[in-house]
Amino acid sequence: MSVYGRSGSGKTYCVTYLLTERARLRGTHAVVLATKKADSTLTTAGWPVIDKWPPDYGQDQVIYWARGGLGPDQMAEQKTKVARILHTLWQPDANKIVAWDELPYIALDLGQWNTVSTYYREGRGNGITNVAALQRPSGVPRYVHSEAGWTISFAAKDQDDRKRVAEVLGDRKYYMAVLESLDPEQHQFVIKRELTGESFISSLPATRPHLPTREERDQRVRAQGQAAREAGMAASSRPAA
Repeated sequence: MSVYGRSGSGKTYCVTYLLTERARLRGTHAVVLATKKADSTLTTAGWPVIDKWPPDYGQDQVIYWARGGLGPDQMAEQKTKVARILHTLWQPDANKIVAWDELPYIALDLGQWNTVSTYYREGRGNGITNVAALQRPSGVPRYVHSEAGWTISFAAKDQDDRKRVAEVLGDRKYYMAVLESLDPEQHQFVIKRELTGESFISSLPATRPHLPTREERDQRVRAQGQAAREAGMAASSRPAA
């Protein structure tokens, strides 16, 4: 999934909202890779914030925060932290969502262009799903746009950005009009499912969902196990053709 929107548009809220719902529905393990010095939208998402890997037991959804600064030493330390976590996450059967907050900064400023390309080009084989948040369709490998199964865009900053995002969405003339119609005060966005070409204008509630509790996780695991057992019993009792 790729999410486009200028600062303050709601893209970080959107990413954390959708990933929290995904965790509630499927228990999906996820990590948000954050690099800003501060971001209240992330800190109020209700996710554990860590700066060392691996997370504690039971922390299946976390924000890995590699904070940096303007000085060369701080920038070098941030680059090292990001490179290290990306190397650690790149494992067979990782089965994890990696959400890149402000991906162009990671790809260009932190020198991870080739690594980002590899994650998008080959990540599916390792069970990695990529979710990117970025202000506009620039400063990132083309895979970020071409490999997205879902594309979301909030109101663009200006005509040039509307044109770029509309080209990513498909029909430039049509989607430029759609993007111009979005109400930024309501944090409206257009969402397109690339598999079917369907697209909708939507917005998210102001009340966040919460990550599943340990009891909820255990209940889901038990329900999944029961469903698997019932499916196996049904298959074994099916009459031969």
